[in-house]
Amino acid sequence: MTDRRAFLRGASVLMGSAALGSVVTAFAATPAPRKATFFSESEMRALRALVDVILPATDSPAASAADTHYFIDLAIPACASPKARETFRVGLKAFSGYEKLTPEKQVATLKARAEKDVPLGYDVSFFKILKDYTMTGYFLSEIGATQALAYEKIPGGFQGDLELKPNQKAWAI
Repeated sequence: MTDRRAFLRGASVLMGSAALGSVVTAFAATPAPRKATFFSESEMRALRALVDVILPATDSPAASAADTHYFIDLAIPACASPKARETFRVGLKAFSGYEKLTPEKQVATLKARAEKDVPLGYDVSFFKILKDYTMTGYFLSEIGATQALAYEKIPGGFQGDLELKPNQKAWAI
């Protein structure tokens, strides 16, 4: 799919955005049920299905349970470059009706798009942008930080090199 360096480069674009703090604050302050502000309702239905294919429910809730699709709705207009916004909007339109596909067809369709997007630069790759914003939104959410990652409300002293046991979750920061 995409290598670690490309993912980190793309994630650093989002994390380095000066607007990210205001997006996280706005997202946290918006009570459920949330309403889309940038994308249409049909685009939000497709986006919800897309984020759930990237982060499905396992021993932790799916991305949509953390309202990751609503995070993306706030973050794309605030944090993405104009080219990335255009790429994302056009890419999302290509997934119109995606939520109506069977789960197997959803995975196959998104996997095909991911393979097509691998050689593309970040701002012109729908899948890279989608994956970065999905991962960021999920792991910045309360659900992602407390149920998908290990979370200690009051951490102990600093231990710079802590071994993880097999199947142990990574730590939230």
